[in-house]
Amino acid sequence: MQIAPALLLLAIAAPTLADLPQAYPGYTGIYKGFSLVLDDRFDSFNNAVWYSGDGAVGKEAMCRFQDQGTRINGGNLELIVDKQHVPGGWSEDHQKLKDPYDYVCGEVRTRPGKRILYGRVETRMRAPDRQSASGYISSLFTYVNEGNRQFDREWEEIDIELEGGRPDAFQANLIYGLDAEAWSETRRFGAWEHKIDVGPVDTWRVFAIEWLPNSIKWFVDGKLIKTLSAADIDCDPSCIPPQQLPTPIPDTPADVMINFWIPNDDIEDIFGGNKGRNEYPMRSRYDWLRIYQYDAQPLENWADQAAQIMGADD
Repeated sequence: MQIAPALLLLAIAAPTLADLPQAYPGYTGIYKGFSLVLDDRFDSFNNAVWYSGDGAVGKEAMCRFQDQGTRINGGNLELIVDKQHVPGGWSEDHQKLKDPYDYVCGEVRTRPGKRILYGRVETRMRAPDRQSASGYISSLFTYVNEGNRQFDREWEEIDIELEGGRPDAFQANLIYGLDAEAWSETRRFGAWEHKIDVGPVDTWRVFAIEWLPNSIKWFVDGKLIKTLSAADIDCDPSCIPPQQLPTPIPDTPADVMINFWIPNDDIEDIFGGNKGRNEYPMRSRYDWLRIYQYDAQPLENWADQAAQIMGADD
């Protein structure tokens, strides 16, 4: 008998303690109202879900994402920054020619058929050691920047970012822009970026984003660190300066992405950190990554991955 995708997702057995990845004391991997659809332990590269990026982070990055910046090593996904010349050439991700770069870096993103709308994304990750890495950005985020139903270009992004210049903090971001070509143009919709002290991030920590229709929550090692609700950002009854225009909670299916890159000299003292102590190659490591659907709005395009999880529990 063939099971409908939505029913299949809801039928996933709860993980047993023996099935759980290494995390923090008390971790259960169970969240009311959410069902696990991806449990990637990075024992191999799952080509059905992920692909390596080939672009760069706007004009802010000093490196370009390349296949050699991504590898599986000892049950970890490693994203690598190395001093290695990258000739100019076409970027499939950006659909344009890119200039040459003197550094390579790594990015992994979900394939177009594996976007998510709402849910929970969590990963156990470790930034490079602070003694040998002083300027970088290591991340977990959701991202879409393209035309919507009204043919406007809409930028929706929810971030967790670790910086070499702040090795005891993480940055929780919501970035939104309508017809915004550059980050600076999103400021009209509010600067929803917050650097939060949580202790060392160059040790293994579990970071999570919980994305719902009316709120976004950020967690570190199971502890709720920040909440943004629709009421915080919708300018009702009016915007609170410097916000000029209302920001919605993102409501467009988005890629799940992780990347590791170094800032250019112009921005490093503001974002990312001074690169003076960087020793190349540098590595940011990801032990596992889990994606949960929001059961009120099931993700039918993830039914095949959910079936694999259910099969592993049988």
